Amino acid sequence: MKTPIRIFLPLIFLLLFLQPEAKAQDGWNFGLKGGLNMAWISTPEVSGDPLPGTFGTRTSYNVGLFAEYGFNKHLYFQTLLNYDRRGFSYKESEGNNSTDITIRANYLEIPLLIRYAVPVSDKVDIYGLLGPSIAYLIGGRIVGEKTVNGVVGDVNNKITDSYTSTAIGLKAGLGIEIPFADNKGATFFDIRYNYGFGHDMKQGGYYESSTISANSQVVSFVVGVKGYIE
Repeated sequence: MKTPIRIFLPLIFLLLFLQPEAKAQDGWNFGLKGGLNMAWISTPEVSGDPLPGTFGTRTSYNVGLFAEYGFNKHLYFQTLLNYDRRGFSYKESEGNNSTDITIRANYLEIPLLIRYAVPVSDKVDIYGLLGPSIAYLIGGRIVGEKTVNGVVGDVNNKITDSYTSTAIGLKAGLGIEIPFADNKGATFFDIRYNYGFGHDMKQGGYYESSTISANSQVVSFVVGVKGYIE
């Protein structure tokens, strides 16, 4: 977790204090963003015969770089290179047997977004985001505890042994953007929702003798900065 933060914090300060001389609205701008992720899966379909259990959320973070091209003061195209930590939790219990684990799935994501902005004053824009995303699984673990006949054991498996490697999704968001006083850049705050079109955890995954098919979902609370480029 410390490595991405060490990389991106100095770049954030560079954007804040070494802002490029340029013009807002049209042309290219570049920036950084990061924030909190709340991830879960919806309506899992499970083959095999698992014990009845409960699926929950995983809370983590996202951080990334982006480039954006403005066609005018309203319409923009934005692409990102995003480090995105997703997953979910799972608990089940029956008699002397139980499972309490968290699936930590870490992705490198590339969204392709259209951003439409509406100025509400000289100082504030409200905008919406919409577009597809593709994410590649770069690592993660299945961690927690499993109890069999009253004997507790640790679970610590590579997620790449049981998780599909590519995730396709649709991303939407809503936010506000506030320009810097000198109009050479801006800061922004938004909420983004990513709906995954489905992936599988294969047999031998988070519990034995079963396979899950589900739609992953992530709500991200994002803050970022950008500088305008002529």
